[in-house]
Amino acid sequence: MNFGFNSNVRVGEALFHVQTEDRGPSHPYLDTVVYLSGRVIHKRSISYEQFAAGIMENELAQKLHERLALQHREVIAELEAGMISIPGKPAPASETAVDEDELELHLLNPKTWFAAGTVNLEISLDQKISKETIADAAVQVFLEHEKHRSVCAEARTDSQGLATLKFPMPAHVPEGSSLVVRATDGFLFGELRFHLKAKPREKDPATVA
Repeated sequence: MNFGFNSNVRVGEALFHVQTEDRGPSHPYLDTVVYLSGRVIHKRSISYEQFAAGIMENELAQKLHERLALQHREVIAELEAGMISIPGKPAPASETAVDEDELELHLLNPKTWFAAGTVNLEISLDQKISKETIADAAVQVFLEHEKHRSVCAEARTDSQGLATLKFPMPAHVPEGSSLVVRATDGFLFGELRFHLKAKPREKDPATVA
């Protein structure tokens, strides 16, 4: 199944083209590329191989279409918010306040999130400035290594802004990988980032960046 989205996005005087596509089962990644004047300035590639394995075949196309649309919107929102750097162009001073409207994720079990080979992340989500809890937000955790991302688990926050993401840690985690938890309510974003060792130790969990 091959499908995708294409959008032209104007930010100030610059016109960007954002393209997101699923290349099909032979390359099970959702790829987003941002162009400026025909030049690639940003790429995002997220694997859906594990996600697809747990979905019925007659539902897979719709679920992938939803994930593709979400990734496309996320990149556009980050682009408009100044969160994507443009090579050769320093960020305007006014953009330093962009993160004031971001979401803030809190790890509620920092000492017990990894045990017996299983990751169990208990997350709370609120708005960074108002501290208002965010309900029904999409929360996703993925492994990231050299710009490649593999989705591990997904959830939505409950009425109190809480979500739990649980999954087995892959047996072989490449050196330099990160475990990233990202949340969005469709407009605002936030993330936690864990820098992993090649083999996480249960008594010495990775630190949150």
